[in-house]
Amino acid sequence: MLTALNDKGKLVSLINVPKDFVKQKLSSHYYCPVCEEPLILKVGKIRIPHFAHKRFANCAFLTTEPESPRHLLGKKHLYQHYKRKGFDVYLEYYLPEIQQRPDLFVKKGDLTYAIEFQCSPLPRQRLEERNAGYQKLDILPIWVLGTTPYKKRKNKIFELTDFQFSLSKHNPHSGLTLLSYLPEKKAFLQLSKMISLTSTKLLGVLQEVSLLNNKKPSLNMNDNAYDSQIWLNEKRTWLQHKVYYGNLQEDPFLKEVYTSGHNPFLLPEICGIPVPHAHFIYEPPIVWQFYLYLDCLHGLPVGQKLSLKWVNQKIFTRIKNGSITIREFPLDLHNLYSWKMTISEYFSLLTTIEYLSKIGEDLFVIEKKVEIPKNAEEAIMKENAVFQKDILHNLYSTNH
Repeated sequence: MLTALNDKGKLVSLINVPKDFVKQKLSSHYYCPVCEEPLILKVGKIRIPHFAHKRFANCAFLTTEPESPRHLLGKKHLYQHYKRKGFDVYLEYYLPEIQQRPDLFVKKGDLTYAIEFQCSPLPRQRLEERNAGYQKLDILPIWVLGTTPYKKRKNKIFELTDFQFSLSKHNPHSGLTLLSYLPEKKAFLQLSKMISLTSTKLLGVLQEVSLLNNKKPSLNMNDNAYDSQIWLNEKRTWLQHKVYYGNLQEDPFLKEVYTSGHNPFLLPEICGIPVPHAHFIYEPPIVWQFYLYLDCLHGLPVGQKLSLKWVNQKIFTRIKNGSITIREFPLDLHNLYSWKMTISEYFSLLTTIEYLSKIGEDLFVIEKKVEIPKNAEEAIMKENAVFQKDILHNLYSTNH
């Protein structure tokens, strides 16, 4: 921790204090602002000067993550950053009503923010509890990841852990977005415009901005991150791996494909296409879209009408029986988005590529019958025909 109470009960901070000056204060006495127990002032060669509780101390502040060198340095950088921007910033400000102490407490006009610099994984339940506490006081929580915003990266494909997904937040301008700060580089990393490929992989736009650069990351609308061949290759690779290594008895998707008389390599071309909010459903698009096709579209003739409300009821049945899993986003405080938006976007896409027509607020009509490919060559041809509509580029320019 970087703040403490001195002998006079005054809150002191080590943010802008030179290390040599801190060494002169080693004989002073300092106390925790939360539990008021004595603290140790540590001045080493690796970590920046900081306060620490004595061993076996019992303090609510210690229930949070350990103070790693990266966490201490990141807090210091972010504090200085928001100070330079002219905000009222308070370091490790204790909120007794909810017994929480955010890394930074920031005031801007009538708004207040709690900024948490999170360097280690946090259970979803704990994340939700801390957010609920801030909500109780009308404080907007902002979580900044203290590592890279992805687990692995290959070309324009990113792989995220469940914890990283839990810190992601939907932004009207940049889609699903995850912000991180790397103290050693003094740079923000923003992964945005995320479009789910599988349960853990996605396409996205990664940008780096120096801490000293006051400009917000700007998205280049001509960026070709959403290359259709990348999507199709990843979809086919996932499917091959599923068929070759999956267990027919235990894998509900494979079991449903085979028992319904389908070939996993000859699925309809409308199964496995991207939609902006696919991340609200844990399963890959090819899985839940096959279920939707099977339950709602299979065998319907041209001219058949169907309502989105009826489709949602079918999907909800799948959710209840465990075929489809909804992914929660703890930072979506107002629950503005849900899986129903994902289904609505999928139907809008089917309308764009002329499989459906919208004839009412909730009503659609079949315009083109979905034909099962006869062989692998025809399957590839049909898939390519769908992506020739440039659906990925349209998603990129309208993902909001």
